[in-house]
Amino acid sequence: MAKKRPNKIERERLQAVADLPCYACFQDGLEVASEVHHIRSHTGLSCRPSHFSTIPLCVFHHRLGKLSVHLGKKEFEKKYGTQQEILEKVNREIERCKRQIVDIF
Repeated sequence: MAKKRPNKIERERLQAVADLPCYACFQDGLEVASEVHHIRSHTGLSCRPSHFSTIPLCVFHHRLGKLSVHLGKKEFEKKYGTQQEILEKVNREIERCKRQIVDIF
């Protein structure tokens, strides 16, 4: 089955997350380019996570490093918080940025 293409609102969300630096690196005082990590609440390939359950993580913290959500989830969450906690912070930051843009115009 082919993947469903994101609609306009989902594409805007994905772009907003991709434009943010890696959450974990930022907590460590660095600004590193990120990729979008979809938070999975269920296992299995058929359970597609929502595009709104996404956080910005660099390649290292996303999928390649020992301290990544895919290879070292327990240690990652011990250091940076749960993915749900990070999602809430990311959502607040995206909303703050949107308000700043509206205030400019």
